[in-house]
Amino acid sequence: MKAFTTLRQKLRQSNVWSYGKYVLLFYGLMMAIYGYFMLANLSTAPKFIYAQF
Repeated sequence: MKAFTTLRQKLRQSNVWSYGKYVLLFYGLMMAIYGYFMLANLSTAPKFIYAQF
């Protein structure tokens, strides 16, 4: 148990781990925004434009 708590404390103080958390958070945020725009029906074009094709 002591090894686990020591490892956790070292990871919390590590600059690489801190930077990696922010990179993963930013990536997740970008994927959430991308998924929203891909799945949302945000078209403002009139219906007749789609009927022509």
